[in-house]
Amino acid sequence: MAEGETGGADVPGDEPTPPAEPYDPEPGPEGGLEGAPDDEELPLTEHIEEMFSRLLRVLLVMAVVSGVVFPFAEQIINFLWYSYLQPASAEACAQGVSAARSSACPRVYHPLGLILARLKVATLAGFVVALPVLVYESYLFMRPGLYSHERRYYLASVPTSLVLAVVGLLFAHILVLPAIFTYFLFYSEGAAEIAFSLGQTFELMVLMLGFFAFIFQIPLFIMLAIMMGVTSRRWLADRRLYFWAGFATVAFIFNPDPTGMAPFIVTATMIVLFEGTLALLYWTGDGSLEPTLENATAARPYVWATTGLVGYVLSSLPMPGSYYDAIPTVVVDVIDGVGLLGYLPALVALVIIAIFEGTLLTLKGRATRRSYQTLLRLRRARIPLWITAVAIGYFANPRPPLVQAADSIALPAPTVAAGVLAVLAAYELGLALWRWRRAEY
Repeated sequence: MAEGETGGADVPGDEPTPPAEPYDPEPGPEGGLEGAPDDEELPLTEHIEEMFSRLLRVLLVMAVVSGVVFPFAEQIINFLWYSYLQPASAEACAQGVSAARSSACPRVYHPLGLILARLKVATLAGFVVALPVLVYESYLFMRPGLYSHERRYYLASVPTSLVLAVVGLLFAHILVLPAIFTYFLFYSEGAAEIAFSLGQTFELMVLMLGFFAFIFQIPLFIMLAIMMGVTSRRWLADRRLYFWAGFATVAFIFNPDPTGMAPFIVTATMIVLFEGTLALLYWTGDGSLEPTLENATAARPYVWATTGLVGYVLSSLPMPGSYYDAIPTVVVDVIDGVGLLGYLPALVALVIIAIFEGTLLTLKGRATRRSYQTLLRLRRARIPLWITAVAIGYFANPRPPLVQAADSIALPAPTVAAGVLAVLAAYELGLALWRWRRAEY
């Protein structure tokens, strides 16, 4: 018997294993998964050089747009200033008509105040235009390593980024900044006469507009990350409190408003955008564009509650007022003494949250069955309680501007009730038709 031969039946394990066919990510004639044909390994220095070159292109676009806008910056400053500070007007400020109007007029306390304000508004315009350019350049940077469907997602995000930036600007211009400056005009009434510095006040305006242009990109970033498989809705939802804390930290650190009103609104907006995107992803199934009947049915309590809340805000029913006057004077004096009176709404919310989280830690240290069951119930109530704490803290404002804005709408109660019932009826009818069609097919 020759060497290497075996007697008896053949042993399958002794058969030579044919070499495995190499995996080809390119699509075959029948289609299939398309790979990243341009993906290749490059030295780190080349990646860094390309990244900086693309970043320079973004900065160049921003500089060019800023240079184009700069000659018209003074007109934009006047438009923005007198849009938010309604008691004043350009003519009244020029003539010094009355103290009430002059309190809202701009004052220059720095030799370069006007020039710096013009630079800020020009930079804001360049920043908004550069946002989609930044998204596109980042796409070109990562394009060699992206699959075809990922490239489509990324390219679609370029115009979406510009649209979201414009929506953020309009949101800040129409709702947020008028409410903030209305609060500024009257929160110190009776104690001091407020005067607005052109430099610092316009810095707040520009920063808020830029902030909202950027934070309205949150839905785009989340959707893009999930569609490309970087993360999942469940992962984000499980860590939502960390994101909330991060939003609050960013808003309070990088905002020049000393009263705490502006960062409070920025934080609330970021949380609403984050949670709204997660709710949309839950509705559509983690990136699928087709909602499911199960998700639509499970959203019934939220639809009913949100519709009722919106109807209540739009109606002429009395809104809850501020409880600022009910806070003990000693507490107010202590907070004012340490310079945190402007942050009173945030402090109230933090105290409520701290008490709740302290209760959770106390129960966690007890190893009884009853305390464990209570701990589980409280953990399920954590998100609603945090939201309630923020709402309670907001009403610590002496004059909550959003409440005043809601009072100015005051639609007739029958009209609002009819609208709420129509929305809920349409929702329930849609669910019924959906069930019927699915049963038919």
